[in-house]
Amino acid sequence: MNRAALGWLALLLVFMGSTVIYLGWKMSRTPDTGASALEVDTSYRNVPMSSNEPMLTQFELTERSGKKVSSTDLDGRVYVTNFFFSSCPGTCLLQNQKVQEIQREFGKQGVQFVSITCDPEIDTPARLREYAHKLSADEKEWWFATGDLTYIRRIAGEIYKAPLDKQTHVDMYFVTDKWGNVRGHFEWNQLAKITEMKSLLAKLLTESEEPAEFKQDDSKTSESSESATNAPSAETSAKSNEEPSVTAEVDSKPESASSLEVATP
Repeated sequence: MNRAALGWLALLLVFMGSTVIYLGWKMSRTPDTGASALEVDTSYRNVPMSSNEPMLTQFELTERSGKKVSSTDLDGRVYVTNFFFSSCPGTCLLQNQKVQEIQREFGKQGVQFVSITCDPEIDTPARLREYAHKLSADEKEWWFATGDLTYIRRIAGEIYKAPLDKQTHVDMYFVTDKWGNVRGHFEWNQLAKITEMKSLLAKLLTESEEPAEFKQDDSKTSESSESATNAPSAETSAKSNEEPSVTAEVDSKPESASSLEVATP
């Protein structure tokens, strides 16, 4: 082989080596957001997110069918809620495959399943229809819901006490009874916890009356609300001709969201 050929071969090898090094460096700097959950915003611990709004106790979202669905539609039914995003092929998919298994056992008994996306920009109703179809999810027994991300974060934090952000999820199923009370949360990837959850579901299906402890809580909340609404304001009475004063902030702050572990597939 002559010197010219050797020179070109050496130059080619140098070019190929440089290309491999560059591609390796570039891939190491590019996050694969579709393959795993992003780190949760750990600053989201206090709820409600806005002090000007009451704590959420119910929710309304858009189901994969395009129809609006509400937690009030489930009054009188036991239901299981989880959070996911469709572009996650790891933990979320395994979690929903486990839902599929439980749904086959309890769906016909009247338990509803509600899977809420935390990536609504990507997870449109059309995208959720495709995702649900792959899981052979019954549209009546298993909802796939989307909506505004901030609102979904509030649902997770204020109703289920779970911190949530875009493309994150928690390794939990949340069980709600016929009267809208969250009765438990269970790690989906622990067999013992799934067994406990199934036992709870069977128990809740047989309940015909709301447990006394929840009735007492409802009564206290109702009395507190009624008192706050009907109590006359001394300042307003004394200054009836002046501009109304701003309502004072309630002393007792809402319970902060628990630091449930956020999963990474």
